[in-house]
Amino acid sequence: MARKFKSAQRIARDTEAVKAAKAKHNKTLQMPSVTLIATSAMAAARKACEVKVDAIVKECLENNCRFRDVKFDLLNDRRNCLYNSLISETVYADISGTKRIPDLFRNPIFFLNGASPDDIQQGSVGDCWFVASLAVISNIPGLLEQLCVKRNEQVGVYGFIFFKDGDWVSTVVDDQILYKINSLSGRRELYFSSCHDERESWLPLMEKAYAKIHGDYESLDGGYTAEGIEDLTGGTASMMFTSDILDKDRFWEEEMKEVNKNTLMGCCIQFEEESPEKNGIQSGHAYSVLNVAEYEGERLVHVRNPWGQIEWNGDWSDQSEKWTPEAIAKLKFEDKNDGRFWMPYKDFLRIFTTLDRCRVFDATWSVASSWIPYNVSPRSSGHYEFELTKASKTVIVLNQPDTRYYGSFEADFENTLSFHIYNSDGDLIKRAKLTVPYSKRSVNCELNLKAGKYTVIPHVIREPTDIVPPPKGKDKEIEEDNAVSPATRNNDVEVVVEQVKMDKSSYMFQQRKASLIRKMSHARVTGRTLLGVDDEDYEEDDVQLDEEKWQLMLGLRVYSHDSNATLEGIAGEHPSRNTKAAKKAVELAEKEEEKGDLEGVTATLADKKELSAEPEPEQAKEE
Repeated sequence: MARKFKSAQRIARDTEAVKAAKAKHNKTLQMPSVTLIATSAMAAARKACEVKVDAIVKECLENNCRFRDVKFDLLNDRRNCLYNSLISETVYADISGTKRIPDLFRNPIFFLNGASPDDIQQGSVGDCWFVASLAVISNIPGLLEQLCVKRNEQVGVYGFIFFKDGDWVSTVVDDQILYKINSLSGRRELYFSSCHDERESWLPLMEKAYAKIHGDYESLDGGYTAEGIEDLTGGTASMMFTSDILDKDRFWEEEMKEVNKNTLMGCCIQFEEESPEKNGIQSGHAYSVLNVAEYEGERLVHVRNPWGQIEWNGDWSDQSEKWTPEAIAKLKFEDKNDGRFWMPYKDFLRIFTTLDRCRVFDATWSVASSWIPYNVSPRSSGHYEFELTKASKTVIVLNQPDTRYYGSFEADFENTLSFHIYNSDGDLIKRAKLTVPYSKRSVNCELNLKAGKYTVIPHVIREPTDIVPPPKGKDKEIEEDNAVSPATRNNDVEVVVEQVKMDKSSYMFQQRKASLIRKMSHARVTGRTLLGVDDEDYEEDDVQLDEEKWQLMLGLRVYSHDSNATLEGIAGEHPSRNTKAAKKAVELAEKEEEKGDLEGVTATLADKKELSAEPEPEQAKEE
């Protein structure tokens, strides 16, 4: 008992030290109170997470055992936790085994003086984008800690929340971690991401929880920093090419100076280059933007490599002669091989090709959200209507479910989103479309709106992901693509399965992936709140959908300073139904498609007219 009491005292001291460090850090940086965007779904997810952790702790103490997460068990179900396909080409070499954190390190601790970018070191999975996003948000004191809802180190249970598909969801993980043996020192080291002090466990456990909500670690391979920040903050992600910046001085004032205030940012060299390395900067690798500064008329950007090493070697690098004693004191520079470096703003824009931005929100913002089923071909007349009771800066986001969930269950089509916003008079206020074609899960715009009613008309362009014809003799019902069960291309898997003699665990492997997709989609279709990705009740509830199969789900979020703002998603009838309204919607959509408009955004005005209570004059229609 004395030993347990001493441990509790140590944890209490560490907690107080964390609070003191955060208060000192906040005072030093004088940053605004950036928070996770609070919604009713977030409160519900936090509560569900707390309840799960408390129930697990009670059960474990009664049974005198540590918590083992049977849904993500690295010891007994390692293949399913690592890979998203039965025939995955990914190889995780040199895994030595699985250990619980207390069995790996002496005196482990979840947070050691809070979270900071210098804690973070990427491991043996290609999730530099996610690790970079963690480095970005850990640069703002107290923000990352809000994701770690509740934990109990004694029994080894940790509860986290993440913002996925426009809602907060929760999950729990145990303290099992994969490790490898260092060939030089012979020491055990964490296989995936680790903190600089390996005793600090928040990073590997948060990465594990993020892998779990997507099904496995392999699903984290490759991504965009802005999307990772969005999943961690409830913000809005967007990307842009540095070559598209019109006025670099204006961009510095309006965008770069907002880093770690209203905007969190990552950067990368997206394109294949003749030289894979530019003055120490690696192509195809995500970096975090930590800060910006001006010194003696020169604009500087503070960047970090999530590897924790390999840095910029040009002007203002660690070895640069520009570092005078005055500059060192002004910018708090430290000459360490820690992955952090300063570089000139002009070189920053010249070297990096793509910027990942995430708009974050403080406690003065509110958000309303809604999902509708949607059909692309033939096109449905689904739309959204929202109302502001007062003038406000407004951020509008249209998104589709994150395809990262699907793993090997990839849809046969890729959807590109755009939308138009109309006021109550039918005037076009704004159009929003993607400018960077890689990240397609959402599109957003920011504008100042007066009090009033507005209509958002979505538009989706659908393109096949390949040209492989559907196999003959297959059940059409199985092959059809729809919002709840995306069409899959597992036919090759079936052939290989016979060769490898698929056993029950392999069958359960695919069932687990399919179950995750169904739970996410059912919650969207029925408007239910998805509190957690590992809640038993979602697996047991067999939701019956409309007889018509919609092709995808579309979600809209409206962020504003109006806490009384309302939003309603209106799906309309499925266009394949033999009704006058459905036929009219299709006819109007096809007519407007023939006209076309700028940037390929079409059919929005036709939808707006179809929604009008009174028909417009023929002359107006022709115009």
